[in-house]
Amino acid sequence: MTKELALEILNETILHNWYFYLLIILLSGLGSYFASLFKGAGKEKGKYLAIESSLKTIEKQVSITTKASESIKTAIEHDTWRKKELELIKRQKLEEYFLHISALNNALNNEMLDKLFGAKVDYDSQCFNKADMIQSLYLPELLVEHYELSIAVEDFTRWVSDGLFLIAEQSSNGIQNPQPTRNFMTKHPELLSALAKPISNALHKAREIAQELNT
Repeated sequence: MTKELALEILNETILHNWYFYLLIILLSGLGSYFASLFKGAGKEKGKYLAIESSLKTIEKQVSITTKASESIKTAIEHDTWRKKELELIKRQKLEEYFLHISALNNALNNEMLDKLFGAKVDYDSQCFNKADMIQSLYLPELLVEHYELSIAVEDFTRWVSDGLFLIAEQSSNGIQNPQPTRNFMTKHPELLSALAKPISNALHKAREIAQELNT
């Protein structure tokens, strides 16, 4: 092999290798480019997925908040309705209590006339008992005034019971048409007077409660 031939082969090899290296570089560049594209696409997809997840979370939270708000609204409406119903019932019971207490003095006195003297008079023997039940169940604000009234009522009814015992004793002794003695009846005005102030106090308190309900 001559020197010229060796140089020609060497130059030819280098030329072919240069094209090869250029091809490698180009392919490598294209690979990096597409890799960056896929990587960027992956990042964008991740962003979209994250946004979609956040939107679903927000939507779920809004749904929960809406349901909670509706539950609270329903509870408030129910509480308002219940409060109005209780106020209506209280007004009705307060009116009933007022009527019973207003009639109490006459009811007790007529009961005394009926039991001790046989008078034919109308009265409600359960007048105070009805008022007592109403106060216990619906009107706790009247506890003090009603208790003071109950003491006066108890004194009066006890006196009537004593009168009945006296009449029974007279009857057992053979007395015709037994009645309470004049001495026994002297306590009657005092007991009626003792009822007046507690009745007045209870009615006054009932008016105050009614005024509070109407404001």
